[in-house]
Amino acid sequence: MRWKEQLYERPLRRPLDDSTRRAIEALYRERRHEIPVATELHWHPAHPAFTLRSQWLSFHGRFTTDTLVVEAELSLAAKMMVTAAHRADAVRFIDSIARELDL
Repeated sequence: MRWKEQLYERPLRRPLDDSTRRAIEALYRERRHEIPVATELHWHPAHPAFTLRSQWLSFHGRFTTDTLVVEAELSLAAKMMVTAAHRADAVRFIDSIARELDL
């Protein structure tokens, strides 16, 4: 069983387009060493959404015309080990990427 919780919501300055999507992919490749577990980035084939997947937890981001929402999906092991400090670190990391890309 996995648990989901919303970690982050931000109004967008502009909607997701192909160039922004490529910029997100490039920034992920540049900064993935900052993520403490091995991850893979996957885009939804039909919707403006991505998943950052790992063995114990995943982050699901979805874009609307005016917001970005990121949810965490945690395994039981991750749920038992994650702390408020871990959540705050994840939010800071997501927010720094959103600011860097001017989303």
